[in-house]
Amino acid sequence: MRFRFCPECGSPCTERQIGDEGLIPFCDGCSRPWFEMFSTCVLSVVIGRDGRRLLIRQSYGDTARYVGVAGYMKCGETAEQAAAREIAEETGIAVSGVRLLFSAWHAPRGQLMLCFAAFAEGEALTLSGEVAEGKWFTQEEAEAAVRPGSIIAQLVKALKNL
Repeated sequence: MRFRFCPECGSPCTERQIGDEGLIPFCDGCSRPWFEMFSTCVLSVVIGRDGRRLLIRQSYGDTARYVGVAGYMKCGETAEQAAAREIAEETGIAVSGVRLLFSAWHAPRGQLMLCFAAFAEGEALTLSGEVAEGKWFTQEEAEAAVRPGSIIAQLVKALKNL
């Protein structure tokens, strides 16, 4: 989101050169620059104790493809907390830990995706209304179940040695 008006006082922003950042919206009334904002999301693949990977099909959007558990970060939580929360909310699975593997820019939605491996404490699923199906896959099955070239495909591939 690029600011045209100051979110504090409502005054129109002007473009001002801010260091090496280039032209940035600036509020003269608040004497404050307003850098562009974007949503930060977490994307996780849950790894079971037996090494299988949990993927889900959503109940909205592209319901035909398997994806990882994803969601938006909330103010005040870490990325790791957000990943564990989303997994618990959508699948009912508690995780004993999460490991950040990489980040990726998702241009179609203007989102930063933080991609995690999460380690399940159990395997029983309790799916939320956002999830049509949850299924455990071998590594090879998981690679075949996701859309080639997608961020989830990159994440599944990154799990090969875990």
